[in-house]
Amino acid sequence: MSELKVIFSPLRFSAMLFLSIVLCSLAAGAEPIFSRQTERSLANPILWPSKPPAGCPFEPSKDIVGIYFTGRHNEYTHADTWYPSWAADGNMYSPWTDGNVNGMGCSSAGPGARTGQAKIVGDDPLTLEIVNLGTETAAPAPYGGRYPCGSLVYNGIWYYGTYCLMNEGGSIAADFKVGDDVYNWGVLGPFVGFRVSKDYGRHWTDTTHTPEKPLFNEPARFGGKVKIGAPHFVDLGKNMEHSPDGKAYLVGMGAVDPDPKPRLANLSWITGDEVYLARVTPSAENINDMSKYEFLGGQDKDGKPIWTNDISRIKPLVDWNNTCGCVTMTYNAPLRKYILCVTDGWPTRGTMNTWIAESDQITGPWKLVVFMEKLGAQAYFVNIPSKFISGDGRTAWLCYANNFTGNQKINPAGGRYGMCLQEINLFTPEQYDEYSKIKPVDPVKNDQNIALKAKVTASSVYPKYHVEGAIDGVVGGFPGNTDNEWASKGENVGAWIRLEWDAPETISRVILWDRANNLDQITSGVLTFSDGATIRVGPLRDDATAGREITFAPRTTRWLTFTVTGVKPKSPNIGLAEIAVFKK
Repeated sequence: MSELKVIFSPLRFSAMLFLSIVLCSLAAGAEPIFSRQTERSLANPILWPSKPPAGCPFEPSKDIVGIYFTGRHNEYTHADTWYPSWAADGNMYSPWTDGNVNGMGCSSAGPGARTGQAKIVGDDPLTLEIVNLGTETAAPAPYGGRYPCGSLVYNGIWYYGTYCLMNEGGSIAADFKVGDDVYNWGVLGPFVGFRVSKDYGRHWTDTTHTPEKPLFNEPARFGGKVKIGAPHFVDLGKNMEHSPDGKAYLVGMGAVDPDPKPRLANLSWITGDEVYLARVTPSAENINDMSKYEFLGGQDKDGKPIWTNDISRIKPLVDWNNTCGCVTMTYNAPLRKYILCVTDGWPTRGTMNTWIAESDQITGPWKLVVFMEKLGAQAYFVNIPSKFISGDGRTAWLCYANNFTGNQKINPAGGRYGMCLQEINLFTPEQYDEYSKIKPVDPVKNDQNIALKAKVTASSVYPKYHVEGAIDGVVGGFPGNTDNEWASKGENVGAWIRLEWDAPETISRVILWDRANNLDQITSGVLTFSDGATIRVGPLRDDATAGREITFAPRTTRWLTFTVTGVKPKSPNIGLAEIAVFKK
């Protein structure tokens, strides 16, 4: 018979005893408090400062004078390259790649490159459903990668474009080191063509074009410059309802050869010198036929656009050397404005700048709305889905991916790798002047948050961490500054944290932020008040980009304890990035 050894742990015993008391009190009928629980972003509203560099070719807009981030946001999936197209059936459809959607993954790099497609269901940007529609092969040879770009669903037909990438020095690797610098896909290759689906992405007919024989017959040589690079369809509303002439328009990024101001990665997946414009009457027969396209060839002496079927006569829609890059355009119907979004991400792996311009005409001239340094701080593939533009045109949502390198400080709050949606206001001059007089209030570090003056204790604390990190007014922690969070020492279910005040306080709202890493997650818990009343708490968002806000009728208490009752599997050191408690 083997000997059974029982090891006594005072720490674990006390934690389990406290949890037993909490659970028994719930079972015995301790007063449950009705509460309303929602996710609460930490994001402060931000009027993003505009800092255009010297030599900006645009005059400032007098109609849209600022971009105001309201702080409302949500993030979906763990893949990038989202360009939603609003179809006649009311849904949006988008490409995606380099990640996973609903458990299915794909990558657009290497000889086995694939690209994905998804349906986006819902009318509220905060509560969308992403439906994965599968992936398709997209052979890149002789290039190193083949990625999604222009995507349009019109009259039930989905046109899905792809383009190729390589790197400096003739390399076909995604990353290429030159001295101390590493460039990501530093050379933009050809736009190949469109695959077509007539049943909303369930079945596809591939393009007859190949990377070596692309639709627009560019570049002239392997590794050379292109002009219709990584093109995107102009978002003209539901089923292209606001097209000025029934045609689909595409904007692409490009550069000339030789380059007047050469630099490494000058024309890459996220950098460029110019923006170009093309148009076509969309149909399955036309979309891959270059002869059906017209290209903007500049303006005549009266300022009217010149259109040509000869791509060699194409002229830039925008020319801003070393300050262009990935480009999208959306028609804001209520304002009767075309909105241009351009991201300059040089040198391809760091922070990225995004600028927005507006025009009354799709062919310009353009006026600068804002130049946003370090948006994201690594936001890319920026676009404005027309479906989410408000009736007055003054509220919209920025869609972008963020932080693919994983080492950037997120700004505005809420962005991450995936499909990010941020609500913005397009300010009038009057709104701008009014806001400039308002001093923003930190949503956590303010006088209403009485957690900041509480005495705090916990069931345990991980070595070199501090329980006070949970009430310092900063939502942070590992992989950032570990001083800004509480982490328990090897605990999960049963871990607790208690806030106590010198005198009774009347409170009506609590916000809990999970630890910022993706290892630990609290999936349920209980708030206990000094009179024995309790509130059951639902799951906390895993990455602390939003907290769980619990609101309830005002209640007076001397102390408040949060006890963990559920965690995701293998959570090693459960804890909180922050707990905030607000007066009534």
